[in-house]
Amino acid sequence: MTMELKNATAFEEKRSRSVSIGDNLDCHHAVDEIEYSCAGIQGKYSGEINQEGKPHGNGSFVRDNDGTPFTYIGTWKDGERVGNGGYYKNGRLLGNVVWD
Repeated sequence: MTMELKNATAFEEKRSRSVSIGDNLDCHHAVDEIEYSCAGIQGKYSGEINQEGKPHGNGSFVRDNDGTPFTYIGTWKDGERVGNGGYYKNGRLLGNVVWD
């Protein structure tokens, strides 16, 4: 359990740094928490956004899962999940994913 929590902490620290998703990455600022729909699922997004206000850069998406927060932390581009990310529940890493 401790190792999983360390991994979650390391991943969250990593997401606060600048990353390059490609030549056209242009993150304008970050938001603390906005209502957002990801793949038709309502939740709250925190992180970097582009000029249109869409997730773009590093951020997290939290949705309610029968009273328990279910969190995705990873890289976004124009409102879509891209690159590496991870799913967390109760602070524990459930799994990593790589998006095209």
